[in-house]
Amino acid sequence: MRTLETLLTAAGILAMGCAGRTAQGAANSQPAPTAPAANVVTPAAPVVNTGAITTPALVSAGMTQIMAYVSAKAGATYAWSISNGTLAGVTQNAMVYYNALAAGTVTLTCRETVAGVATNFAQSVPVVAATPLAPVHYGPGFSADSLANTVVGGPSANVVSYRFQAACTLPLEAIRVFFIWSATELGYAAGQGGTIRVDLMADDGSAAHNPAGVALATTTILNIIGRDDFYPRMTFAHPAALQAGAFYHLVFTNVDPLPSSNYISLDALYTDAQTAPMQPVVADAALAMLIKSGTGAWKLRQGYTPTLELDYAGASQGNGYMEVWSTNPKAISGAASVREVFKVSGASRTFSKVLVRLERTSGTGPLTVRVEEGDGALVTQVAVPAADFLVGVPSWVTVPFPQTCVLNSGIAYHLVLASAADTVYSAFPLRRGQDKGFSAATVFADGYAQFTTTGPAGWTGWDMWGTPNLTDSDLQFAFLP
Repeated sequence: MRTLETLLTAAGILAMGCAGRTAQGAANSQPAPTAPAANVVTPAAPVVNTGAITTPALVSAGMTQIMAYVSAKAGATYAWSISNGTLAGVTQNAMVYYNALAAGTVTLTCRETVAGVATNFAQSVPVVAATPLAPVHYGPGFSADSLANTVVGGPSANVVSYRFQAACTLPLEAIRVFFIWSATELGYAAGQGGTIRVDLMADDGSAAHNPAGVALATTTILNIIGRDDFYPRMTFAHPAALQAGAFYHLVFTNVDPLPSSNYISLDALYTDAQTAPMQPVVADAALAMLIKSGTGAWKLRQGYTPTLELDYAGASQGNGYMEVWSTNPKAISGAASVREVFKVSGASRTFSKVLVRLERTSGTGPLTVRVEEGDGALVTQVAVPAADFLVGVPSWVTVPFPQTCVLNSGIAYHLVLASAADTVYSAFPLRRGQDKGFSAATVFADGYAQFTTTGPAGWTGWDMWGTPNLTDSDLQFAFLP
């Protein structure tokens, strides 16, 4: 689940190995004076075709500044090329950024040369049409494939911004975030985590939506590792009143006297299959992470969704999902199915479609999407063609139902995903952080994910970390009007 984090260095970017590659050259020898001069043919530099370039598994048409990289080697030179896209900025480094132009496939190539040995890397990335944003939904709506850390401070003096769109015209009293460190893995933190100042700032109003102006409110936390609190609630001594609909930033700066050796990381959801919008129910401008190194320019952290709670005077908003169970997917095939069980709180909801995020593993049979009441009585059902789902890549698919239906307040329902035995889909949930202090307003608190491998009699909550029948995770879905 945390494979990406192990690639992140204390600089908060990517762990790039420094081991150089050496090549032994043949010793020159002089022919005997009486021997005729020999014709010397210099062989072409040997070429090794090797592994793939690391980049998102799926992107949307029109996305910009998408990261791609190979492991850096000492003394190496790099030459990148691309089809159905453009390279952005410097193209001679081990890490580059690119823009996806149109639906189809982006193909990236990188030629690395070290001591006369050339290595070719290549990777093709599907490019799909941008996902329409769902303005109203019922369900989690969030997606992720793993978690990823970003260092605050560290050798690169990183400054991080959590950008958000205010939902309330109220004073912002406190925030809750996810700090991460490890006693066994390098790159997350050092010392006691440093002193982290969080400034609430306005947005500059540009297309890039960067922080601007003076701090509207400030809070500070120090000795985070010593506190042993990964999810602290940080209060503002002098709360600032926000305007609903306006963009704001929470800017995290490490103000420790030695930030390069005393730092901490922020943890966030990371979506390897990066679509635009990043999450289907919230605009990219409305919830995102930005980073800059020292006095450098702000840059969007593509694929990152902050785990963040915003607490106003009497209301909360945000994303309270703080774990991704992609290391324990469940099959949807034959007797094996997954479902979300839930009981509608608040008002009744009308829906005509549902978004689901799955991966097709094999086969060409349809996915059956069924909505039923808690006793099994059918509400609506539809078969979704297999071609709507990508093979080997989790992706959002919009499933329209034949008629508009109502989820009635106070009634229990199931959203069931099934398929025939000759086709395999897979699903994995996101874990809610309510036991870590995150508000029910930041998650889907009405239900939880289940699976079965033996048919209707075998439904149970997800198992993770050796614990069976858990009830604190949700499938990746959202009902839409």
